Amino acid sequence: MKKTIKNIEPIVDKNLNRVGSFIERRPKVNFLFGALFEAFDELLRSSKETAKSPPFIRNQMDVKQYMGGVIVALVFGWVLPAIYFYGFFCVVPKIIVSLVVGVFIVDVLWVILAREPRITEGGFVTCLFIPAFLPPQAPLWLIGVGAGISILFRNILGGVGNNLVNPALLGRLILTICFPSVIVLGWQEPLTTLPTLESLQYGVDAVTHATPLMLYREKGEITSYLSLLLGTGTGSLGETCRIAILISGIWLCRKRIANWRIPVAFLGSVFFFALLFSLLMGETVVPPILQLMSGGLIFAAFFMATDPITTTYNQTSKWIFSVGCGFFTVVIRNFTPMTEGVMYAILIMNLIGIPIQSIVLRIKYR
Repeated sequence: MKKTIKNIEPIVDKNLNRVGSFIERRPKVNFLFGALFEAFDELLRSSKETAKSPPFIRNQMDVKQYMGGVIVALVFGWVLPAIYFYGFFCVVPKIIVSLVVGVFIVDVLWVILAREPRITEGGFVTCLFIPAFLPPQAPLWLIGVGAGISILFRNILGGVGNNLVNPALLGRLILTICFPSVIVLGWQEPLTTLPTLESLQYGVDAVTHATPLMLYREKGEITSYLSLLLGTGTGSLGETCRIAILISGIWLCRKRIANWRIPVAFLGSVFFFALLFSLLMGETVVPPILQLMSGGLIFAAFFMATDPITTTYNQTSKWIFSVGCGFFTVVIRNFTPMTEGVMYAILIMNLIGIPIQSIVLRIKYR
């Protein structure tokens, strides 16, 4: 295996250098795609830039490698499974619209007005999140509005590294407030049989059905856990196949792009509080396993709560932040009219993350 990799490395290096020089020689291409190429280049190869003076750190991960890794994980975690279950023409046009509106219109206009050298790779990551949050039957105009709002909000607060809350989640929240009937009225069922060439292209007929959390709250019906793992249950595009999300999320943790403490504490606290409330209040509370396996919880635990900018910095604060996300998720899901509480829980903890960080540091270094 190592011998094969060594034989491939010169070929990969040669082609990456060729693409890099092609982009650098063309200002317009560099303006749009230069940062994105560097993100993938540094993910495949170590960064060409090294520190010349102290402080030195042992971790070689930089922002570009981080963004490139997240994009790769998103493609394998939700894009490819969603295409399998809902069809190419259901998923890909939504991604294209999100990228066109968010990156190539809103972000480009902002960069031109702000007189910045080029757009950053962060916009591509944000725009990949927008279709993942929404139902399969969401119209394209809704995707475009969400992407535009998210990128605009991110840039208003200073761009990558200066966000108070997760910009993609804020865009989803605004869509929920402004267009609730479009978002929560019926969810398209995925393909549950072996796919055909036609189904991979065009998907399945738009038969709508309640989500697992809705089914339990309305009828007390528990959706098959195997169905939820494989992705044959209803839900947003990003929560299609939870096995793929778990594999991609573990890879992010393995690469140290995501901090493993956050998903572990988030998922563990959801299970603990769901079990506690179930013992106290009986069947009125969604069972712990169903809480873990339904909605966008697993996707959010690995991809949204781990955002290094909107979460806390030191390790103790990360545990507190994640447990808070789990607590608010269970409370909102079970004791409010809203069936899904993950988005609200993360946004709440984003807002109180800075006070938590300050209190922990004062206690630790008093």
